[in-house]
Amino acid sequence: AIWMSTADGLTKEVEREVALLSPLVQREVMRYGTGSKESPVLLPKQVGPDMLRLVLEYCRFHRAPDRSDKERKIFDERFVKLDTRRLCELTSAADSLDMKPMVDLTSRALARLIEGKTPEEIRSTFHLPDDLTEEEKLEPVRNSTDDPRIRLLNRLYARKRKELQHRKALDPPRRALPGPGNDGVTDERSVEDLLSFIDGDADKEADGKAKSKSKKKKAKKKVKEDHGAADEQGIVLEKGDSGVMEGALNHRMMRAQEVQHMMSSGASLDDIFCEDDFEDELHSDLDPAMKEQLDRGVEAF
Repeated sequence: AIWMSTADGLTKEVEREVALLSPLVQREVMRYGTGSKESPVLLPKQVGPDMLRLVLEYCRFHRAPDRSDKERKIFDERFVKLDTRRLCELTSAADSLDMKPMVDLTSRALARLIEGKTPEEIRSTFHLPDDLTEEEKLEPVRNSTDDPRIRLLNRLYARKRKELQHRKALDPPRRALPGPGNDGVTDERSVEDLLSFIDGDADKEADGKAKSKSKKKKAKKKVKEDHGAADEQGIVLEKGDSGVMEGALNHRMMRAQEVQHMMSSGASLDDIFCEDDFEDELHSDLDPAMKEQLDRGVEAF
């Protein structure tokens, strides 16, 4: 028999032919003469009492000479029906003991658990923390066999990496607020919040401008009302050329109203227009361009 000791101090006697199925134990016994009760074979830390029991169960079944291939296959399928934590621990223990057949068996079982699942589902199955950054998740996959599916996946990852870099370029890092009393304080507001804040100030400024425009409109309206009252009294407001034009236009419009009223009363054209009127028009001091503008105003009226 060969004595073996686990990392936590458990010492166990094992059949020699069973223990020597592990290349590691075989090397320890052949090279260093260990395996006695006084000098047991020290097992790796990955092989605890529970894992040692499973390893010995596997070795004892496969060591028996009267087992058929079908029986071994059924045993192997039942043997690896463990929860993910124990299956991973068994794989690690078999690898530390250099037991390649058991490593292959447990690795195939793990592969079946992973097959067809997303990274999030794999993390959930094996209770793994999601400690990868977005850039690390999009790292290209090694494609030693030139698999077209992996090439397609790497192209997708490259496109997503470019989109991520573009988003980071549009969203600059937040900086500390300047000014006294802001030691280490960073501006946690998003870009949307800042834009809303700016739009709020712009709305206030627009409201101020609107009020100012409203006041100006009221003032202009009052001036127009004053001008209208002055026209009714026959007063011509003079303010340079514009005042002269406005007075002359008012005169023409009043004259046109008089003509329309006289024609409706049955007066003839000779009664309405006399030679003195044309003489006044011919000897007017108005500029020809100004006269043309006044005539257009009368026609429009």
